[in-house]
Amino acid sequence: MQNKASSSQTENASVFLLFLFLSQMELQTETMKEETQTREEEGQLGQKAGIKRRHEEDEISPSKKQVLDHSVKVASHYNQLQEVGLAARSRSRIFFMRNFNNWLKSILIGEILEQVREAGSQEVSVLDLGCGKGGDLQKWRRGGIDHLVCADIAGVSVEQCQVRYEEMKRKSFRNEKIFTAEFITADCAKVHLHHTAQWFYYIYSNI
Repeated sequence: MQNKASSSQTENASVFLLFLFLSQMELQTETMKEETQTREEEGQLGQKAGIKRRHEEDEISPSKKQVLDHSVKVASHYNQLQEVGLAARSRSRIFFMRNFNNWLKSILIGEILEQVREAGSQEVSVLDLGCGKGGDLQKWRRGGIDHLVCADIAGVSVEQCQVRYEEMKRKSFRNEKIFTAEFITADCAKVHLHHTAQWFYYIYSNI
């Protein structure tokens, strides 16, 4: 009976994670649509096509070139997004969708962490794919996790996430335990994060 209960909890957690992932993807899609309406995307993103050296491009197949160009465009889009204040965000047409998404993530994160701990895990490590600028750092803080790996294709966003983490630690209470963190800039769909981490991550201890 205990094995069946554990299996059921694992299945429920998987469903919650899938739903959370799909919800996050929908929000990111709407955000991209909103931002690209205010800029001439073709002109700005086209400048990124010359990143690779000419002889390297000649050695890459057309299909691989297309994938690389797509990755560059996605990273470029998020790197160019400007940080806006609460007043500006409140005027966004997806303001209420953002609020609902954040509330939903808070609920799901809390429920899943509870199930993980009920399964016997003493320490909880989380891999946050597509971490963005670190909007979920406070959610993980409230969840009391032990370690967080933040990975995103946009280097500027990862840097901002790192700054948020450092600021969160600086403002925390003296006796409060804040999770350690790693920050990785990579295309998570193509790069093995285990190998990437040894070059790009930053680990912050609680000392």
